[in-house]
Amino acid sequence: MTQEELWSYLGREIVNSDLGHDKIKFLGFLSCTRYCGEKYRPNFTHDEIVKITQAYVALGGGGLALFGSACLHTWPENISQVIPNFINQKPIDRAKFMDDSCYRGTLGACFSTTLGSVLHELCHTFDLGHTEKGIMGRGFDDIYKVFVCNKRSTEMKKFDEDGTFWTRSCLVLLAYHKWLNNHPNDGKGLLKFDPVHKILSSTKGLRVIELRNEGNGMVLFNWVFEGRILKYSFQIPNDQLVTENYVMIVEDNVGNILKHEIKLIV
Repeated sequence: MTQEELWSYLGREIVNSDLGHDKIKFLGFLSCTRYCGEKYRPNFTHDEIVKITQAYVALGGGGLALFGSACLHTWPENISQVIPNFINQKPIDRAKFMDDSCYRGTLGACFSTTLGSVLHELCHTFDLGHTEKGIMGRGFDDIYKVFVCNKRSTEMKKFDEDGTFWTRSCLVLLAYHKWLNNHPNDGKGLLKFDPVHKILSSTKGLRVIELRNEGNGMVLFNWVFEGRILKYSFQIPNDQLVTENYVMIVEDNVGNILKHEIKLIV
């Protein structure tokens, strides 16, 4: 099964079980993941390593973030092992164990990449898209920097750029998200889009607008409104609509989210 098929199948199983609820999000690890190290050959790319790993998955969205377990051999078993595991420079024996370390090749780097990937995919369940940099890009590889500070190893110091951040539009989306706030009395509101004039309107006030690539979810354009004086309408500039298809994500002041496809005729 592909990653998408695994995610869809297990998602349906959860929804149809006694655990299923629209007020619950799930973070799961597959126990059936198996790395076939006997098929490994030197200089394999990451994609080739994934191909010899059965039930590999790193996918999040909706109410489920799902991961394979082939790299849990690099994770600590208790809190006291977190820092030692992050700075562990022992090379991974790829003939026996999966290496998902963004080509850094050490146990510590693999732990950093896979833990960061968990955070990245979990953020997708809170409606975040992809960004060029930061946690929602490849910045999750650097998650060790949040923990080790000045205890970084010599090898890891080569990676000078710190990618452990969210972009502004991601942060604002999280800041007003219904899952992270409590709006018991004023959570309802009208949030709509006029596709002819490209005008958004909200009775509660707009907070963030993103235009994402329809194919890969990359945030291409964004507008953020953080001031105390609320903005109740916004027209998407025509000069920003330069590709065929977008997915527009809009969030208002009380966490209501509108998702709308914009298809352009070229």
